[in-house]
Amino acid sequence: MTRIFSLIVLFGVMWAGCEKEAPNPYKDFQPNNQDTVALYKPDPKSFAGLHAYIFKPTCANSGCHDGTFEPDFRTISSTYNTLVYHPIIKNDPQNSFTYRVKPGSSAESVLYKRLTADIDGQSGIMPLVVDPGSDWNSKKDEYIANIKAWIDGGAKDIFGNLPSLTNKVPQMQGVLGKTGTWLDRADSGQGALRVKETETSLDLYFAFSDDKTPSDQLTNARIKFSKSQDDFANATSFPLEVLSTPVDFTGYYGNNVHYYHKYSLNPQNYAKTGETIFFRVYVTDSDGIETEIPTNDGVYYIKNYFSFKIIIG
Repeated sequence: MTRIFSLIVLFGVMWAGCEKEAPNPYKDFQPNNQDTVALYKPDPKSFAGLHAYIFKPTCANSGCHDGTFEPDFRTISSTYNTLVYHPIIKNDPQNSFTYRVKPGSSAESVLYKRLTADIDGQSGIMPLVVDPGSDWNSKKDEYIANIKAWIDGGAKDIFGNLPSLTNKVPQMQGVLGKTGTWLDRADSGQGALRVKETETSLDLYFAFSDDKTPSDQLTNARIKFSKSQDDFANATSFPLEVLSTPVDFTGYYGNNVHYYHKYSLNPQNYAKTGETIFFRVYVTDSDGIETEIPTNDGVYYIKNYFSFKIIIG
């Protein structure tokens, strides 16, 4: 109880601050719900790395930032959305800070300040208590430097996109594939879609979200393909079909989402057995801003998620 109370004090002080579902065509499809980050070793300086090595093991403790108090460090998505451009509740005596994370400026981000100084002379330096399973004490300087570098670098999300104060960019919520049956993925369900070499038809389904624009109203939705993970410069773009009735199914983060966008292709025209084809999607929100998902700066496992591989079968 003492430990739990300490954790509550620690992060409470820090941040005191019916629609009927359509029939599910995926009823026989069993996705792998493992934590994506647990299957990979992300770049420790990327946001995925910060979540995997710092926020989740050190901060997402029972009774604290497990949804009890903000920021919510349970998932990558909840962590990002409750940090970046998120208004603070507790400030210093001079009211120096506006956001928990202000992209491009660690000096103006209360997250960084709380890790390096006592904000008001009575709250202490975060974290006040460290779980036995965390390596914060032995790697504190490295971890703080990585957080600072991420903030000063613009606080990019896992897709490599920079955040906007006035308009959040559209986000990917899930990608599914179907030939004669719903496709599984390599790497314990987080890698490339596995397409048998005999298949001549592949349907790709995409789910998006946006802070202002309903996903089915995102415009200029298109897709590009490449055999290179990071070279789409000369790739041809093809329009995505917008479905009048979405496919409702589990998304990338484990919640139920609407798959409104679809693209159909013959995989035989793109790759031979053993080859992997990467793809990227582009959508434009109501503010006229086009977003590429993922970008070259996106984490590698997201790039692998946006791919299909021709396999023997």
